[in-house]
Amino acid sequence: MQFILTILFFLFFVSINGEAQKALNMSHYMHNQYAVNSAFGGSREVMTAYGAYRNQWGNLPGSPEALFFSMHAPLKNENVALGGSFFNEEFTIVKNRGLSLSYTYRVKTVNKRWLAFSLSGGFSSSTTNYKDVNLIDPSDPLFGNNESGISPGLSFGTAYYGDNFFLGISIRDLFYNTPFEEGSPFFEPSKTDYNFTGGYFYRFSESVGIQPSLLVNYNPDYQTTTDYSATLFLYDLLWVGATYRSNKELVGLLGFQLTRGLRFAYSYDLAMGELGNMNNGSHEFSLQFDFGFEIDVVNPKFF
Repeated sequence: MQFILTILFFLFFVSINGEAQKALNMSHYMHNQYAVNSAFGGSREVMTAYGAYRNQWGNLPGSPEALFFSMHAPLKNENVALGGSFFNEEFTIVKNRGLSLSYTYRVKTVNKRWLAFSLSGGFSSSTTNYKDVNLIDPSDPLFGNNESGISPGLSFGTAYYGDNFFLGISIRDLFYNTPFEEGSPFFEPSKTDYNFTGGYFYRFSESVGIQPSLLVNYNPDYQTTTDYSATLFLYDLLWVGATYRSNKELVGLLGFQLTRGLRFAYSYDLAMGELGNMNNGSHEFSLQFDFGFEIDVVNPKFF
């Protein structure tokens, strides 16, 4: 039974994500745009470090767990920003890791708004450990070896943002890679993910504001998913949010501004689709720290 659940879960997870190494999915996108689009590098105008842990579909055998870390900052020449990110993901018998570095060029337009373009590159590795599967027949040759590989990564992004809004379009990876296809990876932009993000912060008073936001993940070969989100901010110190994901998931978000530069956020995802009755939901935790401010106030940007 464990063998059957492991294989079914593995195939289901890969099929809905398209590429095993690109399966990393995060619910806190609206407060860490750099994780989706490196064109937002330097957008907080200080060096920013962000770390997140995600446990997806708890109570299922081999449920995905992921760690993500990023840093980005503008240089002394404010038109240029540099950044980097790392992720480590495990689910069932698969382990994925990736590292990328980014270069962002920014142009200041009217009203202190920025138009930015970025290019990021790196690599990712994927290991499938078939020996971890509990077999009815341990001598089955199909499960006698492990598979591993390293593939390059190249992505592009553009963004336009100000203190109270953001818009961005990014190409997640121009190289297509899948563990089930020979000759992979190869350069084929038509098979990659295209992300669109947008959001606007409405301030009703000094103590209350709301930020509706949107994330669209489009892939020509797989189902398009859309996150519709809204976050309520109280005194710039506490925020409560909700997201409806078009693959039939609901997300609740709670965040705190712990200090002038440190933020903490937690979210809970509830699946209502095929896996809704088979798991205890998904949990995500994140910390964000800004290194220094020119003035002694909280950074007004919420992305």
